[in-house]
Amino acid sequence: MSRLFDQFGFANCFSPKDLPAWGEFIWYSYEDLYLCNNSVDLEDRIDRIEEIWTKASYSYVEEGMAYNIIKVYKLYEKLGFKDFKEYCLKRVKKTVWRVEHIIKAAQTTWNLLLNGFEELPSNVSQAYALYEPTKKKDNDYDIETAWQDILHRCEEENTAITAGLIEKTVSPEKKKRGSRVKLPEDVMAKLREEAEAKGQDPDDLAADIIKEYFAVEHDSGPDTETAAEPEPINNLKVPVSKTPETKTWEEDLEALVQERYANENNYGTTTDSSAVPEVFHPEGDISPGDKGQVRRPPT
Repeated sequence: MSRLFDQFGFANCFSPKDLPAWGEFIWYSYEDLYLCNNSVDLEDRIDRIEEIWTKASYSYVEEGMAYNIIKVYKLYEKLGFKDFKEYCLKRVKKTVWRVEHIIKAAQTTWNLLLNGFEELPSNVSQAYALYEPTKKKDNDYDIETAWQDILHRCEEENTAITAGLIEKTVSPEKKKRGSRVKLPEDVMAKLREEAEAKGQDPDDLAADIIKEYFAVEHDSGPDTETAAEPEPINNLKVPVSKTPETKTWEEDLEALVQERYANENNYGTTTDSSAVPEVFHPEGDISPGDKGQVRRPPT
């Protein structure tokens, strides 16, 4: 097999035998597109060229059908896997959550096709966004009607169909996604299961759980009543009995206060008793010139 790149950027390959068995159908598309150097011949086969990309756009429908058959008939057991989840992880190399998304997307697009639509969601994200509102209980959401509205809107506004546009149209209440939180796969599986049962989006359910957790953490019930803000010390009138340790601490504190203000230049010694600042005692007494020159704390 030649590994040289031709002018179109795809390596030369002149036989499907150079590829795995499953790649043979891709090779035939390659043959139709690149092994013909006659541009006139290609112009005559535009329909075939467009058929190739159209089929490729909807390949997820066949993919979802295949996954669903393996799941429903438990064919994974024939291959030695204990369950569908293990099959998805080890054989398909995708999470079971992703595979389930593909199945739902495939079912949605297939049903649209059978209802006469020729223009369909072109990828899994679009199809799943269209399907998602059906998970909510007690609603009258209709996929066919919603898809028809989206097609009309895009035609009138001359805009492309995207998963974001579909989601905004069919789920206007859905908030823009913010920060992501990574959770263990088993936790995510449980979260998705609960969300499915409740008819919620997993992200919305996770947000509700987290909000509820913090609400409980900060809730002030009868047994956890928030203490009242302490009253300023100069408003306290009730004498409090003091232990020896408390008295020692108060004396040390008073000494520190006196030392702090003794170093200030504005507090020189004076013989004028009216100029001597008042001293504040922990007991609440205030006397001029007592134990040093300390001003009353500001009120």
